[in-house]
Amino acid sequence: MLTILTTINAFPKVQEAILAIERLDELVTVAKKTGTYKDLKILIIDEQEIIIPLDWYDMEPPYVFPKIPFTRENLLALVYYKLGNHQTAFEFVSEESPLYHHLLIATHLHFGYEISTNMIDFCYNTSAHNCAILNYYGNIENLLEYSELKELFSKALAQADNDEIKVFTAKHYLNLLLDSQELELAKQFAEEQHKIALSDNAKNAMKTHLAGILMAQLQVPYSSKKLDEVYELQLESITHFEEKGLNVQAGMLLVDAAEVANFKGDFIASKELINRAIQYFKKEDIPEFLGEAGYKKAILLYTWSKNGSPQYYKAAINAFQDVLKVFKRDTHPQKFADVHHNLALIYSEIPVGSDEKPMWTAFCASSFKEVLAFYTKDDHPYEYAMASHNYATALMHFPPAKIHNNLEKAAGLFNEALEIRTANDYPFERTLTLLNQLELGWLTHNEDSSEEVKKYREMKSKAQEVKNLIKDENLISQAEDHLKELEKVKSLI
Repeated sequence: MLTILTTINAFPKVQEAILAIERLDELVTVAKKTGTYKDLKILIIDEQEIIIPLDWYDMEPPYVFPKIPFTRENLLALVYYKLGNHQTAFEFVSEESPLYHHLLIATHLHFGYEISTNMIDFCYNTSAHNCAILNYYGNIENLLEYSELKELFSKALAQADNDEIKVFTAKHYLNLLLDSQELELAKQFAEEQHKIALSDNAKNAMKTHLAGILMAQLQVPYSSKKLDEVYELQLESITHFEEKGLNVQAGMLLVDAAEVANFKGDFIASKELINRAIQYFKKEDIPEFLGEAGYKKAILLYTWSKNGSPQYYKAAINAFQDVLKVFKRDTHPQKFADVHHNLALIYSEIPVGSDEKPMWTAFCASSFKEVLAFYTKDDHPYEYAMASHNYATALMHFPPAKIHNNLEKAAGLFNEALEIRTANDYPFERTLTLLNQLELGWLTHNEDSSEEVKKYREMKSKAQEVKNLIKDENLISQAEDHLKELEKVKSLI
């Protein structure tokens, strides 16, 4: 649906143009510039001009149209463009009309058609914003370097006609910064633009971006203050989207907010948020988004089960298995691997009797193999190290195997993880691996006295390294406990 807001004087001409096309009035509402309106697709018309408002919700390409002279033909062309009937839109304007070129470029952006040199030149001469947008999002033969794109956006920001357009340009410049992982620069820029944003739409766009940036910056161990900051921004943006009836946008942010609530340990709020997201995605019939929401719900159930509610382990398994119906190995290999990583952890942790343990460990090993088949050392080193660490930890508690030694295999996987988890790059993750290696050291058998001395020295070195790596009192205390135990056995070696 489309709403046209117009003045009293222009109202008869606008209404006449809409009523002249059979049944067009069923899709278009003509209203005077008073009162409230629900449609997000809007045209504003006075006696002389047609104004095409900025699209803050990514329902169309982020192309900025200039003010267009009000004629019957221009009006109908824009009405059909807004309604998504691009082919009919061009029936009302000739190639000599500037509006024709604006519509042509916007349509090519919308469908991903190739952008010609003439189109680039047209935008270069008419709008710095559109020039930047075309080079960033458009299907262009000669792609610009990142530094060149930043320069185009800087030019567009400097030449913006007003603060509203400047913030609109900033919204898409932030996408570029996020794509390039310039998170700190993006954070500072989003905060600056939020200060100058005038409309609720502009303010919400910056809030939503800032929430995404801050969430991307979160690192374990999570800071309560940073979690609260992200969470508050997310809830404000969710409320804004829900008030606008934007179910998909609200649902996507609800998924992120549920994850943050999970990090905060507020499992009840997390479950409520993720269930709202699932309902929105079901309503909009978007299977992939529904799969993502289902994945986050499974994570919640798993986290809940680890925090004093073991009855949720099997519910989490069922939830992850449902997600695999959407995220399959051939269509979504990374998501498929992530689901199996979580399943592997559940299979290794679920409390079962000794008679069932072999079955669950077989499931666990199978899932870890799926994870390591995707997260290879060369292509995904951080994730490879995490999976290796977790698999090794699980192997420490496997029942004895007939074909191989689980503890030896665990030792090898821990060493693989440590090659990537260096002291400089990942001190916290390295600490966790070292501590688990120390636990493994107490479980493994020594062939002779020289092996005992060698292991003693290695374990002591690892415990001392932990004390120098981090400042976490709990982890340092664990290292000190190992050192005390090592001193006790020293006299026996």
